[in-house]
Amino acid sequence: MRGPRHFLLLRDQSGAVAVLTAVLMVTLLGFTAIAVDLGVLQYQKRMLQTVADAAAIGGASELPYGDAASGAQTVASQNGFISGNNSAALTVSNPPSDGPHAIDSSCVEVIASQTEPTHFAQVLGIKSAKIQARAVACQGSGPACMYALSSSATNAILANGTPNVQSTCGIVVDSNAGQAFLCNGSGTFNTKSIGVVGGYLSNGSCTLNPTPVTGIVPQNDPLTYLPEPTPGACVTPNPSPINGTGNFTLNQGTYCGGLTINGSPTVTLNPGTYIFTGNFIVNGTPTVTGNGVTLYFTSSGGITVNGATNFNLTAPTTGTYAGILMFQDRVDTAQATINGSNTSTLQGSLYFPDAPLVFNGSSSTNAAYTIIIAQSITFNGSVTLNDNYSSLPGGSPIKTAVLVE
Repeated sequence: MRGPRHFLLLRDQSGAVAVLTAVLMVTLLGFTAIAVDLGVLQYQKRMLQTVADAAAIGGASELPYGDAASGAQTVASQNGFISGNNSAALTVSNPPSDGPHAIDSSCVEVIASQTEPTHFAQVLGIKSAKIQARAVACQGSGPACMYALSSSATNAILANGTPNVQSTCGIVVDSNAGQAFLCNGSGTFNTKSIGVVGGYLSNGSCTLNPTPVTGIVPQNDPLTYLPEPTPGACVTPNPSPINGTGNFTLNQGTYCGGLTINGSPTVTLNPGTYIFTGNFIVNGTPTVTGNGVTLYFTSSGGITVNGATNFNLTAPTTGTYAGILMFQDRVDTAQATINGSNTSTLQGSLYFPDAPLVFNGSSSTNAAYTIIIAQSITFNGSVTLNDNYSSLPGGSPIKTAVLVE
């Protein structure tokens, strides 16, 4: 009788094993389903983080223009993420709503979220999962401080003779010409970087350090966000011309017909914005000093500095024109010429967006920072460009967006 009892016992055990195996298989399949879906969701979250990062940089880049939200939305849509479609949502905050940059108005926070359907986990009743990604980008000082904006000019940057250009920041040449950057003679360019859309040529013993990088993407005008000052009532009496010697003090306002300085006077500009509706011409060896000033040249104005003028001018540190020393109307193509002594200090941006600029025998060694932006730039002397923007609460007026969170 032992045989049949043993058979029944084995049959009972095999049935129990079968049930246990079935239960374990269901559990294993459940875990596998969750693992597969978690992997898919993790991949989707990484993709969503890429969208949030790009949108935050896009939003921060648009802060000078006052449309951070639309900038972020535009970049997100370019990456295939359209808020409102298929539960996708993009929240843009300036300043950020949370984190270490929560009160910093120069930063933009982007939170991207969407609901993703599950696949295998639906057998466990989990039909969807919400994923979210967050990024914060802030405005920082741009890496370049010299821009030649012409898109096609030959010799958009031209250095003649024995130019000595020392720069702690970068140079950008937007021209796509085969010879967009030409250095003649025995000059030297020591800079942080040199980027050229087209090509370059170094003649004679001219030294370019570092070697220019060609084929870069055009950078375009980095100060297009700046509004142009509006001329007001004419300064009365208009002191032009200022001749001979002596001390003269000028106040901000609109100088109708421009201003001419001859001889060797000492001219002090009080802080403010000076608008010239005619030419600003300096001849001789005067000393022109001004702290916290912006010189704006209308479409009928311009600047020509002849001789060995001793310029000691610094731009404002606050307000709309913080960091802007000279600004020529965007439709004015008249050449700007600046000569000066080797002790001159031009601290601020020299902004001639649609005009050529000729720099002769000038130096800004003592300036904490100098920015040069023009259609084309010609050097016939020495110039030092520094990039210490510590006097400007917002840093350089040229901005770049940097991902910080």
